Amino acid sequence: MMSRNQARLLLAVCLAVGASPPGSSARAAESLVWVEKASEGFISLAYGPLDPAKVPLFLLSCFDAMGIAVLDIHTQIDGVKPGEALTIELAAGDAKTRLEGEAALDEANNMIFAEASDIAVKPVLEVLRQVGPATVTIGKASATLSDQGRADGVEKFGKDCQID
Repeated sequence: MMSRNQARLLLAVCLAVGASPPGSSARAAESLVWVEKASEGFISLAYGPLDPAKVPLFLLSCFDAMGIAVLDIHTQIDGVKPGEALTIELAAGDAKTRLEGEAALDEANNMIFAEASDIAVKPVLEVLRQVGPATVTIGKASATLSDQGRADGVEKFGKDCQID
């Protein structure tokens, strides 16, 4: 089984990390889109800026070869320290799921974000398949994920990721 640090390292290698903080006002002015990517056992579903050099707000990663899935929510979470336990709630329509995760530090911009490792993918996809916006809540922090373009990305991700 892959450790949390190995998953983070692999994710960092697979994705370009942007310089602007994800919670910055620049993000609010940008158009956020759903993007699914698959490459050699690494599958991702992201909701964020189209610019791949910028960190997405929502990132569901599937490492098929290692049998692990990771969810990162890159929104500013105040009042927590790296390593502190967090509950990530994802809801849309009549579906909702809760994931146990922890606060993590994005060293590129010194921002605390939420990460849940070794998660079950099906409950997350069930929520994302709902019509209408999805809401992610972590303590007092909350973000809305548009449903525009989400169905296509979720369908592709569900076909490519073999983790339940």
